[in-house]
Amino acid sequence: MVASNASPALEINQLGLRLGRKPVLHDVSLRVEPGSLYGLLGRNGAGKTTTMRAALGLKSFSTGSIKLFSCDVRQIHKMPQMLGVALDPPGLDDTLSVRQNLELAQIRGGITGGRSIDEVLELVGLTHRQHNYGSRLSHGQGRRAAVARALLGEPELLLLDEPLSGLDPQGVERMLALFQTLSQDEGKTVVLSSHHLREVQHICTHVGLIDDGHTLLEGETPELLATMPSHLEVRTSDPMSVAKLLTANHIADVAVEANVVTAVIDVEFNRERVLRQLLDANLPVSEFFVNASTLVDVFQHAVDAYDHRGDHV
Repeated sequence: MVASNASPALEINQLGLRLGRKPVLHDVSLRVEPGSLYGLLGRNGAGKTTTMRAALGLKSFSTGSIKLFSCDVRQIHKMPQMLGVALDPPGLDDTLSVRQNLELAQIRGGITGGRSIDEVLELVGLTHRQHNYGSRLSHGQGRRAAVARALLGEPELLLLDEPLSGLDPQGVERMLALFQTLSQDEGKTVVLSSHHLREVQHICTHVGLIDDGHTLLEGETPELLATMPSHLEVRTSDPMSVAKLLTANHIADVAVEANVVTAVIDVEFNRERVLRQLLDANLPVSEFFVNASTLVDVFQHAVDAYDHRGDHV
């Protein structure tokens, strides 16, 4: 459950960062509430990894501010809260087994109590691979091992960089279910970066969309999805009559192509009522379905608006 009155678990304001002389981040601003499952989303090269590394104090930034639980990132070593981190690449020691890597992480982090090595291996599905050396792991297994390491102990905030990369569909589903459990059932704050917008859409409570080092938009996932129209598609042998009925219902952008009628619909569209009207009119309808808007649509709309922001100036 998201704690609305608590200080943000992570707050980034107008972050600017250069790698050498090259500006990489320009004005990234994010606010992650405690207990939320936050997706830091964008295309490859958008600045997600750099943002996450800056949030951990691993990258110096030129402008802006970063706070974790109200603590300035420059004082991250003084934070009482424990962080769980899985970066890209995972940073495993290839000369050690998965289990030995986790044992080393416990020693280096002074981790006692909380989730044990056996527990985190089971959670990510690597119990049967615990004695494999890092060099013998697939790309996806390395990602899962990094997540297991991040779960050791009792981290209050998990920062996971591309944790779904290289996973097969079953592995993706397992990880998504795990992240959702950590947030919803245990109240942990989970921030995961990904360019897989479709996969994370149904679990993230909040998302921030960045592109070219800019925050394009941020907010609660359902609210962002509600800003985009959905599309109705009707397959029929009498498309002109169907189009006429839809237009009479004040449905916008009705179009006909062959035996398919499409239209743009808003959140107030009543599909049951319109379908009943079509059937009562004895119109031949073979398919009637709504293509709901997705985070891909939201992101593309934001990118297009950003790219054309000066067209009407």
